[in-house]
Parts: sequence; structure tokens; C-alpha cells
Amino acid sequence: MSDRYFPNSSSDYRNETYLTPDNHLIPEVGSNIIRWIEQQTDRLERHLHQTDPTNFSVYTGSTGIALLYLRLSILFSNKRDAYKSKAKALIDSSLAQLSGKRISFLSGDPGPLAIAAVIYRDLGDDRMVRKCIHKLVSIKEDALSGSKPDEYLNGRAGYLYALMFVRNELGNDTIDKQLVIDIFEAMIKSGEKYARESGSRSPLMYQWHGSEYLGAAHGVSGIIYLLLKVACDDSFSNLRLYVNSHLLPTIEFLKTKRLPSGNYLSSSGSQSDKLIQWCHGAPGFVYLFNRAYEITNNQSYLELAVSAGEVVWERGLLRKGYGLCHGTAGNGYVFLDLFRTTKQSKWLHRAIKFAEHCMDSDKHELSRTPDRPYSLFEGLAGTIYFMSDVMKPAQARFPAFE
Repeated sequence: MSDRYFPNSSSDYRNETYLTPDNHLIPEVGSNIIRWIEQQTDRLERHLHQTDPTNFSVYTGSTGIALLYLRLSILFSNKRDAYKSKAKALIDSSLAQLSGKRISFLSGDPGPLAIAAVIYRDLGDDRMVRKCIHKLVSIKEDALSGSKPDEYLNGRAGYLYALMFVRNELGNDTIDKQLVIDIFEAMIKSGEKYARESGSRSPLMYQWHGSEYLGAAHGVSGIIYLLLKVACDDSFSNLRLYVNSHLLPTIEFLKTKRLPSGNYLSSSGSQSDKLIQWCHGAPGFVYLFNRAYEITNNQSYLELAVSAGEVVWERGLLRKGYGLCHGTAGNGYVFLDLFRTTKQSKWLHRAIKFAEHCMDSDKHELSRTPDRPYSLFEGLAGTIYFMSDVMKPAQARFPAFE
């Protein structure tokens, strides 16, 4: 028995029907998930006083829980106003504590500012919307600094995501197109420079704290995934040239980091086949290969995504817990992405099985207790978010990443 994951004893897909004609889960499945969400949301609210009041981040702080409330306000229309009110209270607290020290969506000021803009838009407070966007844009000089890292969790990729989040949620005219281009091209130049200096065979390579990480949170796959999404956005047709010159060749290089098991190395200097979670290993590569397939229609990319998904199905019920970054809920999102890409019900079945595992949490002996057990990326808030997306799989997106 592995010390990192629970053996997956779930039955695989047997032609079950899970969706109603309007693409919602059938009541036989959905009612249990809805009941769990309601119970666990009540539990979350009872324990909010135990969370760190100084942590305002999306990753493990108050803004991440505010983002959950935004999601719940969409799922539960009868509680929409109450959830939006809770989101506002949390985001107000977050805005009062911004540090100006980090530039990413997940761990710095851009996440709270971007999410606050959406919350205040919904509340009709245009003055606060403009104020938040102004502060977000004012971070650009810091983000363009050559000393800043490029990785997703703490670096420039997180700032680029924040800009795109606001454009997608509030309209393309809210964030100047040139700012997005400047950040994008700064990341390209940074990746070229490090690849050249390190002697990498990849046209783009990045490092974080001295290691060439390859996964989604700190590494190349997460960076390239986001750059690919931006380059193929209709608003940025002038960036499309980077797809063939830089991004797809980097993906070809990343294919060589596949282990015999189908998992992927966590960093260039490692040969370990232990980590299978959003932040490191196969799960993050699924999103990258799916987007590459959608852009190129190259079947080999889809085959790689499916192969990585099989690894997650076999070894993705993690003993670390049920969160998004390194937990079972985060791995479950892989199946929702494969379902959206392939339209094959097999992947929705697997997402539901991972959801059922999360609902049975009291039956499992974990290897550790998450440091922040109620947060979005390490704890209960993230599990609830995943369950909410299982309810409407066609609309499911890994929060703060997709």
C-alpha cells in the first residue's frame, strides 16, 4: 500500500447516464452532492474564526474563500444575495491587508484586487471597481522587473492570469491590451534567457529557487499553459506567432519528461515518480496537453492528456487530503477537463467517483493534516468548490488556474 495515495477500488465507467438534457447532474447523484455541499459550507462558516486573519491570499487566505462564495452564489440562486454578502465581507478584509510584496494572483495583491473588482461589479459599486483595477494595473512596473520569477504561484504568470481574469469577467476594455502583451513578452524573454544560459534544449525554460520545476504551480507546464491560452485568445492575434516558434516546441520538450508510468518529472533534476497532484506531476500536464490538442487538432496531444489522466485515476486519491493544490479534489478536476475536451462520459464518471471519495473523508486515515484546513487550495473550501463544479461539469474550471 502506498504512503501517498489510497488504492482506487471504485468501479470504472459502465455506460451510466449522469446528465439531464440541460447538462446538470441527474438527481440520484446530484442530490447527495448538494446535501454534502450545504453541510460542509455550514461547517466551514463555523470554523472561519480559526483561520489566520492576516492571510488575505487566494491560495490559503480569506480571498480564496470569497472566491468560493462567488461560485456558490451561482450554484444556489436562492442564497445568492447571502453568499455575495459573505464574499464582500471577506474581500473587504483582504483589501485592508494588501502587502504589495507579491505579484501573483494566488499569493499576492493581484488576486484580491481582481476578485474584488468582480464582487463590487455585482454589487453595482463602480467606484470600487475602478479603484481595484487601477491598483491592479499599477503593479505592472513591479511585475515587469527583471528580478521577478515567472512561475504561477508566486510570479509573473500569476499577474498575467489576474489581468486576463479581469478582462474575461468585466470586459476587454477594463485592462489595456498592451499591458497583457508586455507581460506576455517579458515572460517569453525571461524563458529564452534562462534556457540559453542554462544550456536547455527547450526554447523556453524557467527556474524557481534554483530548481527547474516542470509542474503547474511552480514550473514550466503551468507557465506554458497560460501563455498558450493568451496567445490563442482572439484579442491577441499578434501573439499567435509565438505558438509555433516557442510554445509548441517547449511542449515537445516537456513530452520527454514523461516517466515510464505515464507520470511526469516534478523537476529537471529529479527522477522521482512520487508526486501526482496539481502542483507537481501528471495532473498539471493534462491541462497543457488538452489545450495543445484543441489548438492544433494533433491527436498525439490528446493521447498524452488521456494517458496522464489514467495515471491520476490510478494514483490520484491522495493521502495528503482533499484540497486543490495537493489533494484529491484538485486531481478530480483533471477528469472534468478531460470530459469537457473529449465529451466522453467516462471522465465525468471518474470525477464523480473522486467526489464520492471526498464525501467519505471520515472513513480515511490521512498521512497529514493540512496546514490551513479550511482554505481554498489546501483545505475544505477547495473541496467544496470542486463539488460545486461537479454539479455543472460543462462549466467546470479549476479555480484561479483555468
